[in-house]
Amino acid sequence: MAREALKHRNIFTNTSGNIGVSAALVLPLVVLSLGLGVDFGYLTLQKQEMQGIADLTAIVAASDLPNVENAARNHFKTNGLPLAIATKDGLIDPDGKVIPKDIVAMKNGIVTIVKGRYVPDPALATGQRFIPNATPADAAQVSIEKEGTLHLAAMFSAPPTMSAVGTAASTKLAAFSIGSRLASLNGGILNQLLGQMLGTTISLKVMDYEALVDADVDVQPFLKSVATRLSLTAASYDDVLKANLTMPQLLASMQAVHGISSTATTALKALETATKLNKKTFTLSQILNIDPKKAVKVDAGSNWAMKVSALDIVSAAAALANGTNQISLAAVAGLPGIASASVKLAIGEPPVETPAHRLGAPGSAVRTAQTRLAIEVNIDGLALLAGLRIKLPIYIEVAHAEGQLADIRCYGGSNTNASVSIDAVPGVAEIAIGTVNPTVLSNFSDEARVEKARILDSLLVRIDGLAHVETQNMQPQRLTFSPSEVAANAVKSVSTKDILTSTTQTLLNNLDVDIQVLFLTLGSPKLVQAALAQTLGAVTPAIDTLIYNLLLAVGVRVGEADVRVTGVNCLQPVLVQ
Repeated sequence: MAREALKHRNIFTNTSGNIGVSAALVLPLVVLSLGLGVDFGYLTLQKQEMQGIADLTAIVAASDLPNVENAARNHFKTNGLPLAIATKDGLIDPDGKVIPKDIVAMKNGIVTIVKGRYVPDPALATGQRFIPNATPADAAQVSIEKEGTLHLAAMFSAPPTMSAVGTAASTKLAAFSIGSRLASLNGGILNQLLGQMLGTTISLKVMDYEALVDADVDVQPFLKSVATRLSLTAASYDDVLKANLTMPQLLASMQAVHGISSTATTALKALETATKLNKKTFTLSQILNIDPKKAVKVDAGSNWAMKVSALDIVSAAAALANGTNQISLAAVAGLPGIASASVKLAIGEPPVETPAHRLGAPGSAVRTAQTRLAIEVNIDGLALLAGLRIKLPIYIEVAHAEGQLADIRCYGGSNTNASVSIDAVPGVAEIAIGTVNPTVLSNFSDEARVEKARILDSLLVRIDGLAHVETQNMQPQRLTFSPSEVAANAVKSVSTKDILTSTTQTLLNNLDVDIQVLFLTLGSPKLVQAALAQTLGAVTPAIDTLIYNLLLAVGVRVGEADVRVTGVNCLQPVLVQ
């Protein structure tokens, strides 16, 4: 009995087979876990494959928007993909046959294609940039639904329904600019202004400046000419834009571009000769932004077009080469009715990444330079004020004018058959008659304060005056350029609601004067005020011409801005979402 009891006790205390028993119990769980891991990995691979198919199909559909269903069906048939396409007539297979929406169709996958427009506006969330069914369509969105395939997990779980979405749109670029291009030019004023910026004497005529305004420099060959002159081999456009360049090198490069008139070429040559000793450098990146093409090699060329007025390039480069950002003209002559005028012009730093000329996609922007202008005009009085000298101090501040590329609509037929929309805002302008502290003129971080000025000081009469006007209604205005207007490089203007047809007249209408008549023989203050109005009214056109030409050199205008589109390109579709 004792021996039998000992035997049973050994059975229960013997542990030599525990590992085998435990392994037998755990093995099914291990196999199940491995199976689930394999199924999860396989589902991930299926999802990646679906996404690849959705992306490629979106590109195929966007390449042939009028026939998206046939394009997708041919793509599936060529690549052996048994996907069904949802149409208004039901599901069709790659052979074009109508099939039922059943379990087989879900296992193979069902594709839905939606045409629409893609707006790459950074202000919109990524998922909101595709607008379904919007016209004219320039994008396609492809959605795929498919029943996933399971192996071991299928014993206790239904296969999941997987989905993938791909969106492709035509790549759209436009070249556009903002500035001032009116041609009421005064050669003498521009010669003095550009001469001081360039540190030389310039003697161009009005017809020379008009030729430079009208001469459009093709940017691609221009940058290639700059690369050659600077011996930049195998350079990208970005390399050329960031290279240090002198004014003579710039002017010589512009002359080498084909298509510029002989008058404009002669004017450029005269400027090159006048600046031959100018060694100050600047970079073209402060004048031009071609961000989408900056990595392209100059020698390779590219399928894009952009033009910039020769005078715009020259004046912008002159402002950069000036260095001090402030120009002073002690005496400006040659304007009817004006005895003399002195000028101080301050130019703000070019806006970073948004110069006045740009090649970009919708959402990109251009801006003019912030500008401050102080003029003191000396005028000989009329009527009761005859023999007396009036000093009229005028202050003008123009903030950035801005244009944002809002939309490009591609119509097909050619990659340049497209309309372009620009949302433009003229620079907020402050114009005043009064004095400002000259030390803050070029310090754009400080606000310039305008104070009442003594505009006439004599033994007979004293006149103090102040006028202040700020342009209002500065909401963006939509300017749309048709394909023919883009081809013609048309100029469109945007302005404040109440256009300042005459800056000087606007000021005079708001002039608040204090008149002290020191001798009764001169007449009453009302008669003096009438004589002042007559005197200033007579020189209003001359002062407007002076103001316009001074601001023209830096591409701005009071309360207005000109916008041009000089090229557009609708390229092959690419994935956007």
